Amino acid sequence: MKSRLILAIIVILLATPLWMRISWEFSPVKSLNLLIVDKTVLNSNSFKHRSVNWILDHEKYAKPDGKFYDINKDYYGFFPGEDEKYSIEDLEKMNDPEVDSVANTYDMVYFTDTYGVLGNEWYKHRDVNEISESIYGGMSEKDILLMTKMKEKKKPVLAEFNSIGFPTPHDVRKNFEKLFSIQWTGWIARYIASLDTVNNPDLPKWVVRSYKKQHFGRWNFKKEGLIFVHEDGEVVILEAGKDLVNPVPNIYTEKKYQTQYEVPSVQIYPYWMDIMVNLSDSNEIVSKYVLGTTKAGAEILAQHRIPKIFPAIIHRNIDYKFYYFCGDFADNPTKFRFAKLDGISGLKFLLYNAVDVTDRNRFFWEFYLPMMQNIFKDTYRATARRKIILI
Repeated sequence: MKSRLILAIIVILLATPLWMRISWEFSPVKSLNLLIVDKTVLNSNSFKHRSVNWILDHEKYAKPDGKFYDINKDYYGFFPGEDEKYSIEDLEKMNDPEVDSVANTYDMVYFTDTYGVLGNEWYKHRDVNEISESIYGGMSEKDILLMTKMKEKKKPVLAEFNSIGFPTPHDVRKNFEKLFSIQWTGWIARYIASLDTVNNPDLPKWVVRSYKKQHFGRWNFKKEGLIFVHEDGEVVILEAGKDLVNPVPNIYTEKKYQTQYEVPSVQIYPYWMDIMVNLSDSNEIVSKYVLGTTKAGAEILAQHRIPKIFPAIIHRNIDYKFYYFCGDFADNPTKFRFAKLDGISGLKFLLYNAVDVTDRNRFFWEFYLPMMQNIFKDTYRATARRKIILI
């Protein structure tokens, strides 16, 4: 009897993925014409829009021609080739009427990453941890024009971390800030699991070098902590224990938005953030970061005019549709082998390391996935209503 029970459990476990795949195959295909802009594509495994394509596959959103999105082809930005060759496909060669045509064609645009590609990342003989010149990247005036047209047509515009940071020109940044009534403070921040330069080779060397230059060669940090980098090169470090009670930033979401986007009330976020300021009462702060500082840590932040509470998601839904994610939200190491399994989110607790706070898969499954599912669903419904009206 016991052996039969064990065998039955094994059979169920083995059969579950098969039934999930069959269920996915028989679910309906939905048409959503999404323009993805990703200027930071180093190779076939480094797509900053990887999470977006995962969700498009999982939810069975297809292009108007009925074909599913190809992560290698269906975006604007940087296209890596072999032997350090590359090509670029974006808006820069288009005239204004052509950009307007793009805005007419697409239902939604998502700027997943405009940072671009640096020389030390692209050329194999360089040190990736060193600062370097930009080969390609930054938001452009044509990007601003597209977003302006999308805004006028009340079509959703999504953008996120570093969209207007380096190497975006200053005047383009100002135009973006004016267009959407938000402002970058010039600060970016990130949780680091170890500030020990010996034990953490992934700690950016340029951050350490800049801090030492500003502090007479000192770098007396060993524990986990937060790094803050200003666009002018200033670096601020908060270390666990002395400056931080809780070194990993938390994202807090108000009750009504928890329900709307199906996200938790509190979510840890261990990756890059840009510290933004909301300039309009018409914008909604869906979620906010809260840094768990000690009194000493709070004083350090105050000295540098860095807030300990700042927006994580800024949303506009009154006169146009806009989202700004104040973090590198789309950059998650998702596995495509799970995308075509219906109901896989019910097993999400098996798909990330709950002990490892640096595992960004937790953020994807607990926060980004349900949020984007709801944003896509709302856009799909609005697009369908618009098409009915036009008919």
